[in-house]
Amino acid sequence: MIDPPLSTAIVVLLSIGVNIMYGAGRKYLTDIEKTKRVTRELKVFNKEFREAVTSKNKSKEEKMMKKKKQMDQLQAKIMMDNMKVTGLFLIPLMAAYYGIGGIIGSGFLAISPVQIPLIFFTLGPQLDFFQWYIISSLALSGMITKALGAGMD
Repeated sequence: MIDPPLSTAIVVLLSIGVNIMYGAGRKYLTDIEKTKRVTRELKVFNKEFREAVTSKNKSKEEKMMKKKKQMDQLQAKIMMDNMKVTGLFLIPLMAAYYGIGGIIGSGFLAISPVQIPLIFFTLGPQLDFFQWYIISSLALSGMITKALGAGMD
């Protein structure tokens, strides 16, 4: 078993490695510009569709319903492209996660100054491997994807 602070740093390095792999995969396996464009189109369409429904503008609502099937297909295509990247890295991620988790053990790796209530559990104040990995990964993923040019903003 590896004790903190080394185990804490190892989990941060794991989350960096996984996020770099995922970001690079996303950059090279998907068309990010197309995804951004389609996402913007979908956002505009959904806003117009909601407005047509709430204003009870039947002619505009019918026009939007005709376009909805095409927009749903675009959204499904984008989701499938993103799922390919996720599926490709899921098995190596799980192997790394369980491999390193087995080496580090089930003790606490970090202490949070606050408890973070989530839907199914609460994070903190003592953070185990899973909780510390989640926090590390979420904290670093945005910066890494942006640095790799794989972000959606």
